[in-house]
Amino acid sequence: MSVPYNDYPELQPRDTFRFKCQNCGSCCRHVAKSVMVESLDLYRLAEFFNMDMAEVAERYTEAVTVAWGAPVLMLKTVQPEDACIFLKDGKCGVYSKRPRACRLYPLSIGPNDTLKEFLIFNVSGEQHHFQGRWYRAQDWVNDNFQAVDQAYVRMEYRAMRECGHIIRRIPQNREGDVLFQMLRWRYVQYEMDQSFLTQYVHNMQMLKQELERLAK
Repeated sequence: MSVPYNDYPELQPRDTFRFKCQNCGSCCRHVAKSVMVESLDLYRLAEFFNMDMAEVAERYTEAVTVAWGAPVLMLKTVQPEDACIFLKDGKCGVYSKRPRACRLYPLSIGPNDTLKEFLIFNVSGEQHHFQGRWYRAQDWVNDNFQAVDQAYVRMEYRAMRECGHIIRRIPQNREGDVLFQMLRWRYVQYEMDQSFLTQYVHNMQMLKQELERLAK
């Protein structure tokens, strides 16, 4: 899995930028199919709503296939401005459990090819955001990208690379089965009273076993 930020300027850890939230909600509008909800994000939202992950996924996300056999969940949006489904009266309704993409904004990160280091990118083209106080890029990442997130992202990229190799051996007429297994083990098969990362490791093992079965 390559870093999907080729169109955005990369920042070095010591680079600085200015940022001030305008409390306008503009970064939460016109976001149809653009705010990804990762497995860990979905787990946290399920905690917030006291629901299981399958119910949260059904109510608040939609599956989008980005490549053969690789579905991801995106936040649903509402008309007339394709606003995030969690935007209420100009404020985020799930702020304490908002997805990683939102917590890191206006920056984002992606692991390098070795998965040992994280690259930092400026993903906002909105100039009105870049005023106010100065921040160092690495400090912003440290404040908004916890150790559990770092561990998850590294494991996710590694697992998706391994799954991708298997999926390429699966006949095209099994696409529906592949999508089902990917959605099941990445987003649904979790218990809310158990550690996310422990379950994630187990689920990725199960996913690879199921994909290998489909490849035979």
